[in-house]
This record gives sequence, C-alpha cells and structure tokens, in this order.
Amino acid sequence: MALVKRHPIIAFFLLAYALSWLGWPMWALGLYPNSVFGFGPFLGALLVLAITNGKSGVGGLLRRMVRWRVGLGWYAVALLLPVGLALGATVLNVMLGARAPSSVELGSWPSLLVIFALVLLVPGLGGAWEEPGWRGYALPRLQTGRSALFASLILGVLIVGWHLPLMVVGQIH
Repeated sequence: MALVKRHPIIAFFLLAYALSWLGWPMWALGLYPNSVFGFGPFLGALLVLAITNGKSGVGGLLRRMVRWRVGLGWYAVALLLPVGLALGATVLNVMLGARAPSSVELGSWPSLLVIFALVLLVPGLGGAWEEPGWRGYALPRLQTGRSALFASLILGVLIVGWHLPLMVVGQIH
C-alpha cells in the first residue's frame, strides 16, 4: 500500500497491464474471446484511487465519466454521424455499380442497432473501459509537470504496449 501511495502512476500502469493481460491465458484456453481484459485500466485506476484517495477519489473519477460537457445536439451528431456515413457509403457504392445489399443483408441492419445500443450502454462490451483509466486517471497525472503533448506521447506509447497481446494474436490489424 505504501508503495502504491509513493508511486501511484507507476502502480496504475503495472496494475492496468497485469489485470488486462490476465485475459491472455483465458483466451488461449478458449474461455474468453479477447487476449486482454479491456477493463484492466479502469480497474487499475479504481484500485489506485481507492488506496491513494479513498472513496472521494473513486467517486471523482466516476462522476467525471458521466459529466456532460457539450450540448445534447453534439451527442446526437456523434451517435448519428457514423450511421449516416455508413448509409451514404452504401448508397454511393450502389450508385457506382456495386451490388445492392440483399434482403438478408438488409434484414440484419436492425440487429446492428441492438448491438450498437448494447455497446453504447454497456461500454465494457466495446472496450470503452480502457478510457477512464488511460484518459481519466493516467493522462491528468502525466500532465503534472509535463506539456499535454509530451504526456500524451508517453501515454500513447504505453497504450500501444498494452495492446501488444491483441496485435500478436491478430485481433488488431
């Protein structure tokens, strides 16, 4: 505990890697679909915050995760723009001579909406539990005494390293 309190950012990265990479043996045994547990950085941040700042530190991170900083219209743009781009690309492809989607392919689109909603509402399914750890916990602490650019470059290198198991097994191209 004292070591975590003296070196919280190092402890965070060690925990983020260790907790995440525990997924590798589970994946190798066919018990988990990915070679990393995507929630490792978030869980690492929660553990370090609990040790260093107690309930107030954990609560602060959780509150920042649900704080809306832009108007509702921008959230609509962020959620609807990918759908519009996909539809536009499909229409453009057909107009340029590609085969039109079959009724079977079109019939699967409603299930895509369900999957989209699940990934949005249950972020752990989409890997979004990485971000509160990386950007909610680590980045602000790396920016202490460093420029935002340098802190982001450090974090970028460490995030790339964290993804190595996914790259090795071909889950990221």
